[in-house]
Amino acid sequence: MRLAEATIALYVFWLVLTGSFAPIDLLVGLLLSAALGVWATRTLWAEDAPTLSLRQAGRLFVYVLWLIKEIVVAAVYVAEKVLDPRMPIEPLVLSHRCSFTRDVSRVAFANSITLTPGTLTVDVADDVFTIHCLAETFADSIASGALERRIAAVFEE
Repeated sequence: MRLAEATIALYVFWLVLTGSFAPIDLLVGLLLSAALGVWATRTLWAEDAPTLSLRQAGRLFVYVLWLIKEIVVAAVYVAEKVLDPRMPIEPLVLSHRCSFTRDVSRVAFANSITLTPGTLTVDVADDVFTIHCLAETFADSIASGALERRIAAVFEE
């Protein structure tokens, strides 16, 4: 079952990326998706595959839309900071403790921070995330727990 799920997800991703329905592209995509699906089920999820219920999948969709908005807003803010002749950058490193029970939640949290311009997850040790922020305002959504709550709603059910 995991193999079919992984292959289908990878194939849909292939179709979205290529946008081509030419027979050769469909065949190559199917073969690559199947090969990557086999590899993923044997190595990545050999023991504990992250699974999502239908409700969690809906929450994931909403979360991805929210994250895209946050990325765009942060990108504009970084551009303003960088293009300002005074360059008012005040970087800081903060430690943030999260109480996630699943590894997939930790990975999603760290990657969401790193994907957002102006922030970078530097280290993760147990439940403590070390995060570099370009300015203090970037640390606000992390310190407020908004990101953590959204990820917990998707993966910690």
